[in-house]
Amino acid sequence: MINVLVFPCGSEVGLEVNEALKRDKHVRLFGLSSVPCHGKFVFDNYIEGISFISSDTFIDELNAVIDQYDIDVLIPAYDDVILYLSDNRDKLNCRLVTSGAETCHVARSKGRTYQKLEGCDFVPRVYSPDEITGSDLPLFAKPDIGQGSQGAFRIDTLDDLQVIRDSDEEYLICELLPGKEYTVDCFTDMDGEIISMSMRSRNRIRNGISVNTASVPLTDEVRAIGRAINERISFDGVWFFQIKKAADGRFKLLEVAPRVAGSMSLSRVRGFNYILNSVYQTMGVKVSGVEHMLEKIEEDRALSNNYKLFLDYSTVYIDLDDTLIFKDKVNTEAMAFVYQCVNSGKKVKILSRHARREQDTLDKFRIDERLFDEIIHVEDEELKSSYIKEKDAIFIDDSFRERADVSRVNGILVFDIDCIPALTENQ
Repeated sequence: MINVLVFPCGSEVGLEVNEALKRDKHVRLFGLSSVPCHGKFVFDNYIEGISFISSDTFIDELNAVIDQYDIDVLIPAYDDVILYLSDNRDKLNCRLVTSGAETCHVARSKGRTYQKLEGCDFVPRVYSPDEITGSDLPLFAKPDIGQGSQGAFRIDTLDDLQVIRDSDEEYLICELLPGKEYTVDCFTDMDGEIISMSMRSRNRIRNGISVNTASVPLTDEVRAIGRAINERISFDGVWFFQIKKAADGRFKLLEVAPRVAGSMSLSRVRGFNYILNSVYQTMGVKVSGVEHMLEKIEEDRALSNNYKLFLDYSTVYIDLDDTLIFKDKVNTEAMAFVYQCVNSGKKVKILSRHARREQDTLDKFRIDERLFDEIIHVEDEELKSSYIKEKDAIFIDDSFRERADVSRVNGILVFDIDCIPALTENQ
């Protein structure tokens, strides 16, 4: 078993790491955060309260966590954390999943990245504020060190340059790239060869994160850009670069990063798990590339809900019609919850006024009746509340009348079917 620690676990990168690793039988995941975060709701093993990386005690606190949980590898999940931990790699009591410190420093600065790749025709032209004339406009300005599109803006007039002159932040002024933006997810093996590249469009972006992305065929031009970057910058495992089309239709580089991308999930489901293979490579396993299976795939992301109910119960009473079966189909959310109960040793009992024999309907929808500890048929003149005996049971039914009666008579918690996702642990 490989014990993997993710920090900070609540970042978009950390959440994708969780999705990429949590189903692997050889990995035990731990999420670490300095402050309360969403990682608490998705990591089975969640640790909170470590100091920020700016603290003098951070490394000692981190090593205490590493030792306590016997951590094998640490995955940094935020740009500043990657840079800090890569500089302090030798002080850690475990292995670090990222490229070397020099690469992390180059990638953190767009200016240094462009200098490293000087002479490559895919590097955008960079301007000094003092040399810009009206004929050069429009241009584009972005912080030399930053993430997403924070602080970036278009320069349409010479007066716009005053923002840069007045800023304490170092800006990079580049040619304006009016075309579409793409991300290329990459993996470099332990021999320094790129063994996987997956290109995807950034169709809709929120807070610098691609919330709608779609697979795009990898062109010879883009493949050559990836190989050229890999030849000049030394990567280890997962990394990505972002490109955008210039006015002449050629691709120009925006940035590179030696880490997981928040929407790398699209490339992952195409058949190559970039972060899992990075963990294996960090542990000394030789990784081989595979052909991407899905040529056409689109991913759309939005806010999702995760719950912790702090609820203790031994038995579930659940209705059949319009609950386990909904609109003449199996309610897969309800069945996921049933299996969760089976896994945790809780009893599940069907409590139904079904017009036919319940077992026949279960057979029709290929639901094994052995999942249920008891199947109770309730006649029309009877109340479901009269069949519930356990004091620590819960009741799930689509009928408000049934729920109200059970709540009043039995004094237990009752739920409509829209509450089932809240009862179901994060999958």
